[in-house]
Order: sequence, then C-alpha cells, then structure tokens
Amino acid sequence: MSERTMAESLSQGLGGCTTRQIGALPVIYPILEVLGLRETVNQLRYTRADIDLGRIAELLTLNRLLAPQPLCWVHRWVSDTVLPEVLNTSVSKLYDNRLGRALDDLHPWLGEIWASVAARAVTVYHVDLSIVHWDITSFFFEGEYTASELLRRGYSRDKRPDAKQANLGLDVSHTDEVPFLYWLRPGNRSDDQEAVPHVKALQAFLARPELADARVRPIIVGDSKTVTPEAVLACHDHQLFYLGSVGLDDAVAELMSGVSDEELCAHELSYRPQRRPRRSEPFVPYRGVERALAFRFDGRRVTDRALVVWSAGKARLDSQKGKTYLKRLLNNLARMRGWLGKRCYTDRDYVVRCIDGAQRGNPARQWVDVEITTTEAGRLGLQFRVNQERLAAARTLEGKYVLATNAPHLSTDDILCIYKGQDKVEKAHRTVKGPLRVRPVFLRTDERIEGLVLFTMLALLVRSILALQCRRAKLPFTADQVLAEFATLRAIDLRFNDGSDRRVASDLSATQEQILTTLNLPPVTRYVTPLSRRR
Repeated sequence: MSERTMAESLSQGLGGCTTRQIGALPVIYPILEVLGLRETVNQLRYTRADIDLGRIAELLTLNRLLAPQPLCWVHRWVSDTVLPEVLNTSVSKLYDNRLGRALDDLHPWLGEIWASVAARAVTVYHVDLSIVHWDITSFFFEGEYTASELLRRGYSRDKRPDAKQANLGLDVSHTDEVPFLYWLRPGNRSDDQEAVPHVKALQAFLARPELADARVRPIIVGDSKTVTPEAVLACHDHQLFYLGSVGLDDAVAELMSGVSDEELCAHELSYRPQRRPRRSEPFVPYRGVERALAFRFDGRRVTDRALVVWSAGKARLDSQKGKTYLKRLLNNLARMRGWLGKRCYTDRDYVVRCIDGAQRGNPARQWVDVEITTTEAGRLGLQFRVNQERLAAARTLEGKYVLATNAPHLSTDDILCIYKGQDKVEKAHRTVKGPLRVRPVFLRTDERIEGLVLFTMLALLVRSILALQCRRAKLPFTADQVLAEFATLRAIDLRFNDGSDRRVASDLSATQEQILTTLNLPPVTRYVTPLSRRR
C-alpha cells in the first residue's frame, strides 16, 4: 500500500485529535523523583485523601517550573497537560480550596521538607559545600495584609517602599551553584539581625545525619551587612570560615588610607572578570594588599585577615558618584540661599530643617562646610564652601574596599576570586523573582504564603540541578535554554471512528534528543502512557 493510500485510510478512520502539553517534564520530573519529594512529604504528613499531599507538592513544584499560576488556575493548567494521566491524578480534585488546605496542612513541616530534600540533593548530586554564598532579598505584595505578621514595610530592594514585603535569605554553593538553605523573615527586619541566626542555621543543616559524615567546614561568603562583629565571632565559635566585604567606618577608612598607591601597584591580583571590558576602557588589573583587622563585640576581640582591594572600575564609579552628589548638594544650597528672606525662609529653624533635608542621605555632606549667618538687621545668610582637605581624603579611598576572612589557607588571589562569585546567589534571587514568579502572590494567610515560597524554592533547586547536569555533561545549554527547547513538546490524542484512541508524542528535535540521550533520561514515551498502565 502506498504512503498516499495509507494516509487517506488513516484520515478516513480518524474521528478527531486534541493536543496536551508535555513541555519540559522529561527533563525535570526525573529530578523530582530522585529528590524523593513525594515520599518525603508523605512520610512527614500522611493522609488518606484521594490525592496525597506528596502528589500535590509535586504538582505545585512543577507548576512553578513550567507555568506559574495562582492556585485557582492550577487545575486549568493541569488539564491542558499530560499530568492527569502521568501522575494518575483527577483534575477535579485540584480546586483552589483543596490546594489551599494542603498548604495549611504542610505548614508545620515546611522546614523539614526543605531540609530533607536539599540534603538529599547535596548527597545524590555530590554538591560541593566547601564555599557557600548567602544574601538576602525582598519581594513585595499588593494589598493591606493587616493581619499578617510576615509582611511588613521595610527597606525595599524592589524600589517599592510603599508596599509591604517579606525578606528571603538564600544560600547557594559556589562551585555547583545549587541552593541548599533558605529562610523567610518579616519585611522590616534588617540584614544585620540575620547574620548570627544564619550561622546557626547553616551549622544545624550541616549537622544533619545525611551530611554529618562529610564533615564540611565551609567558607561563608556575604556582603558588608552580613559581616558584622557579632557574626564574625559566631563564625569563630562554630569553627566556620567567613569571607566578605566590610562596611565603611572610621577604622576601615583608616585601614584603607594606610595603604599607599605605590604599595597597591606592586601587588596585582590575578582575578579577571568574565565580562569583556569596553575598548574605550582597557582592563586594569585589580590590586590588593593584606592587612590585619580587629573585630570587637561584647567585650571580646578577634583579629582576622583583611585584603584592601583597589578596582579601576570602582574608582571610576566612585569618582562619578562623588561629583554627582557634590554638585547636587551645592545646587540645592545655592537654591536655598536665593530663597532666603522670602516667605518661610525668613524663619531660621525652617532653613535649618531644609538644609538637613538636603544633606540627609548625601555622602557629599561631609565635604561641604555650611554656616547660617544673621546680620544686625536680622536678615539670614547662608555660606558654604567645599572643604578641600576632607574632599582630598575621601578621594584617596576611591576604588578601594576591604575583604575580611578568617580562612588562613586562602591566598589573596583566592579571596578576591571567591568573593566575586557572590553574583551566584544574586542570580538565584533574580530567577526566583523572574521565571519562577514568587510574586504576585494571591494568598491571604502567612501560612499559605510560606508554603508557596517553599515550592518556589524547590523549583529553583530543580532548575539548578538541571543546569548542573548540563555543565557536568558538557552540554552547551543553560537551564533556561533547556526549558525553552522542550516548551513546544506536546502529546497528541488521536480518536478513531471505531471508538479506539491513542496518544502519541510529537517528533523530537535533534537538540531534544541530544539532551535526553546525554543526560541519560527516560524516553518521552513514558509521558504518553498513563502511569497506572505502566505500573
């Protein structure tokens, strides 16, 4: 029989067809199975319901990965995919109230669920925890949330001081870029309040039975708000290493001033940024000189290593910012001087408040001497001038910053290279707010918000492991590229006139086949055959 005759025969017997989304299931669901999410949840919170909480946890994690939706639309998304048959789950059981009650039921176990799954990821995928990066971000909410203890107004990294927010802390491994520890805090807590609790939480995670044999003593890398004297002493007490930038105060400024340009020029560092410099701005090597820095807290004192680093890029940026701030302050003062004697500007106290407002938050306020004068006739005057001595002292600090550590085995080159890896955790934060869409959130209670954040973090963990597998297999694809490559993969349901039906997968592209073969993943046919039949 010719191909034309076969095609005509098939078309005459075909009653209709529909398509369902397979998407990236073939590359991400095997990771969920290896992590044992369903088994972990069901062990902690067993239920006799038609759909167990472990299965709901899998579905919500997959939704965050493939097509983040509000709880009220999850059932609609599931119905357009092959998940009802693959996971042997009824779509009618996935209404929003059922999913919301599942988040309530799981709330007491959220921490243990994450710790168990993350610890399994570390052991199964041999994640290197010798160096970890941690940082804190925030995400805002629309609405009042008057009864919430989690959502508060505070310093907004999203430039939304008008909205309530929650703070999200995250630890990511340096070498493998895998998240393994996170915590959620009220939005009004400052970063320096989290440094010591973070050290204790990290120590508790490393002490889990699954990880105890590894005896890891990591280097904790953070920014200036997390390297506080209290946190430094906590690292010493818990026998942990730390590395991070130190906030600028008088002692640090004196330390940087004590390093001359000649000494810096004699100590170039080997670090080279991944980003290529502009042709108009040729690369100038980083420079660094080691010193000692003392930390004092609660009557105790420790002295650690400090690397004074000079960066040409930071020097240009500091210079430009200094000129901008100084010009802004001088212009504001000149404008106020022109208004003296008019309306409210006849009142000395009002003028003082206006000057304070112009100086507040402006670093250039230290470089400008301001004096309010009064004539014999009672007329106010305003005199100001740039203090050249203080300005020159400030310019000697341009381009410099201090990195402190208690790790004796690190060279000066190692210190800078490891610190520059801090963008790994920052990229993870961007992924949480971007593709995984931790916001907007359409939930009313703190318990449900915390539950949804857990599944967002589980989705981040799966994405990171997928990227790790690609790097180890030498595949030239990122997690985003792999997910995009499989986004068009669909299952086709064929219905024939004799009442029979058949589900087939669309043809795989060469890239899809390459990824599945290289990562040694199950064939796509697994996702076009109902799970109940496979078992």
